[in-house]
Amino acid sequence: MLYFEDMVPGTTIIGPNKVVELEEMIEFARIWDPLPQHIDENIGQQAFGTLTAPGIYILALKQRLIHQLDEQQAVIASLGYDEVRFHEAVRPNDCLTLKLEWIKRRLSKSKKDRGIVTVRFSLLNQNQVVVMRHLDSILVRRKETSIL
Repeated sequence: MLYFEDMVPGTTIIGPNKVVELEEMIEFARIWDPLPQHIDENIGQQAFGTLTAPGIYILALKQRLIHQLDEQQAVIASLGYDEVRFHEAVRPNDCLTLKLEWIKRRLSKSKKDRGIVTVRFSLLNQNQVVVMRHLDSILVRRKETSIL
């Protein structure tokens, strides 16, 4: 388990990857973001040369990859995303890799058993191109030994 003290600013972790499966991408888009470029092959071809993944699907894949990290984080809650950007289209069969970077941290002013950490999440495709990036401020538990 990674606690507040383990999240040292400047540290980068490269996580697992996931191949974007066409059927899963389309099924997700049909329910959550049924824009034609996400579900209609002909329109996707005309607009982008292929179907493209909805942004909300890309964020969901990022979240899935977070939960596949070797060490889980002692997260209490996310306090919010900032600077969410989709830099490149995500297409069927792209292989997306999770990258996270601890940016800054501070102890909670009101509760000694936790701290706030800012992390930059990125997804890179098989060509090492960043397709999505955002900041997340997370509330994280401290190690019990450090608060005694």
